[in-house]
Amino acid sequence: MPDLFGLRPWIPPAKPDLARLAMEAADAEGVVSLVAWPEADKGGVRFGGLPPFLAWRGVAAGRVHLVLLQPREVGALVPGARTAPLPPRWLVALDLEALARPLRHHPDLRGCVVHAVSLPTSGEAHVRSAGPSAPTLIAAVLDRVSGVKIWSFSD
Repeated sequence: MPDLFGLRPWIPPAKPDLARLAMEAADAEGVVSLVAWPEADKGGVRFGGLPPFLAWRGVAAGRVHLVLLQPREVGALVPGARTAPLPPRWLVALDLEALARPLRHHPDLRGCVVHAVSLPTSGEAHVRSAGPSAPTLIAAVLDRVSGVKIWSFSD
């Protein structure tokens, strides 16, 4: 299958620091206080007490999209990541805006759309997006990281 979206894993670089970006983004967007912000950790993006997300970057309709997945749900092993189950309904509880805000300001991702994806069962994907949805791009990422080729999406 041809790669229509230029998909590639995105490993957050050490600089700029995501905490600093979170503060700058909050100021730029008029957010009065920050409760949580993402951090670069173990080659992924840690946020909200969850293990680090695996991140995939792609471009659709001229806009950068960042797809965030939990390694445990795709069967990936990340050295040092906890082996405890994810909290129930973690995707619903996720403060997606606080996670997405500094990522939108990252120089690698300027103005990106952030998609957090939960995979509760094989072939089923629950997606929350901070911006326009991109199910075809998300399905292409899931094709890359799993053996499943047909996905059912729900928001």
